[in-house]
Amino acid sequence: QVQDIEFTQIEMKVIEGLKIGNECLNKMHQVMSIEEVERIIGETQDAVEYQRQIDEILAGSLTEEDEDAILEELNAITQEQMELPEVPSEPLPEKIPGTLPL
Repeated sequence: QVQDIEFTQIEMKVIEGLKIGNECLNKMHQVMSIEEVERIIGETQDAVEYQRQIDEILAGSLTEEDEDAILEELNAITQEQMELPEVPSEPLPEKIPGTLPL
């Protein structure tokens, strides 16, 4: 008898979870239709194909001099981005026990 009640309570929770899940799915479907998903997938496939074509063109057209120039430019860019501020030369203040650090 007690098991039947517990099982019924679990069933009710499962049904309520399914109901909430269905409501969420319906809201999501209202926001994004099948046509919208198909359009996004199509645009993504077009973009991937376009990038593949660009990669093929670049892979076949660079000379060793072009590659060297690109690597030099890459090194210059990464060096610019890695410039760090100067480190202070004076020693750090000593921490006094029981106080907050400055």
